Amino acid sequence: MAEHPIYSIVMEMENAKSIDWNEIGLGLKSLAREIAAVSAKGFARPKVVVSHGGPDSDGSLLQASIEAEAPELMQVADLTITACPDGRYYELKNNGVLLTEGDIVVFLDSDTVPQPGWLSNLLQPFQQPQTVCVNGHTYLSYDDFFSRTFALIWFFPMARGDERFASKRAINANNVAFRRHWIVNHPFPAHNGFKVSCTLLMHQLRREGHKIVNVDARVYHYSPRGWRFFYWRALVTGRDADRKFVALHAPSRSQRIVKSFSRWWTMSWRTTRRVLSHAPQTGMPLWQIPFSLVVGLAFYTLAFLGHFSLAAGLVSDEIETVPDYVGHS
Repeated sequence: MAEHPIYSIVMEMENAKSIDWNEIGLGLKSLAREIAAVSAKGFARPKVVVSHGGPDSDGSLLQASIEAEAPELMQVADLTITACPDGRYYELKNNGVLLTEGDIVVFLDSDTVPQPGWLSNLLQPFQQPQTVCVNGHTYLSYDDFFSRTFALIWFFPMARGDERFASKRAINANNVAFRRHWIVNHPFPAHNGFKVSCTLLMHQLRREGHKIVNVDARVYHYSPRGWRFFYWRALVTGRDADRKFVALHAPSRSQRIVKSFSRWWTMSWRTTRRVLSHAPQTGMPLWQIPFSLVVGLAFYTLAFLGHFSLAAGLVSDEIETVPDYVGHS
């Protein structure tokens, strides 16, 4: 194997006409910095594939916008734009993989911002030929009460002081790399759930005996915003929990209902513990901590309602898409 394997990067991106360039521009500039840093170590110029869910006609607009926002990216990488009209999250990723080149495929989302050393740390374990998957550390950024609360209750570890949780983190589809030959032959599975496919892919890796290498390759993800997103994301979190339980354990309906109650208790206790123990490090004032706890418990109560309703057959298992009323999140 070559000392420095050839890699490509797949970036999932929304329809070009609805992008918040104030957020995405910083991520593109940070990506260019990371590529330049590893290129200085001898890595070949990579291909960056941007996979978006708009029509093919948006490609030229998107390319022009990226070039204007982050011209330094064009200096260090070859950019390819590919459309997957109305594609959902994992469909965009699978679509992008088809145009990659080299030995390694790195996944990054448009609403994440790589931190110094991210790409180098993500690529380094692939020097070992047995490495198939390397998983980075994604955390939520925060700057106000609600974003701090989301960072505390979310399924990402905190940026610091959360080593135990971070050591057990699942695959981050927005910050992970695979051997190209493996991910081409094992795309993210098609599934009705919103964020279920990465869990299914993780279990597929483990069934084949591959170890997931967790490294300190950090990106931060912009925090979700707004009560409409809060309400919808909580319900879909619960429905996805039921879908994962069904996919991995094939339980009876009564077992699914019992699981919805046990998970409600588990997540309520986890939320209480995390808010009380980690809130001070976010800079949250003491007087806000009880309110943060109430918001967190409300989130997982809504998640329970989503979980129970699907488990009990009160709602049908339909394909999850982000509804129009949620808006940008």
